[in-house]
Amino acid sequence: MDVYGNPERRGSSGRVPDSKRQEHKLFQRVNITLDPDTYERLERFCADQERARSWAIQKAVSEWLKQQGY
Repeated sequence: MDVYGNPERRGSSGRVPDSKRQEHKLFQRVNITLDPDTYERLERFCADQERARSWAIQKAVSEWLKQQGY
C-alpha cells in the first residue's frame, strides 16, 4: 500500500515492470564535457543522420573501447 492506502503499482506503461527489473540492464545517465568544435561536429552529425547525441556517443565510445581491447 502507498501512503494514500492504494495498492502498490507493479510497473507502468513504457517502463520495465518492477517484476522484471532485475532481468534488464538500465541505461546510466552521465554528464560529459566537450570542446565547442567537437560538440558542433556532433550536433551536425546527429542532425544529418537523424540520431540522438546519446546514440552517437554510445557508438563512438563502444568502437574506441573495442580498439583498445575492452
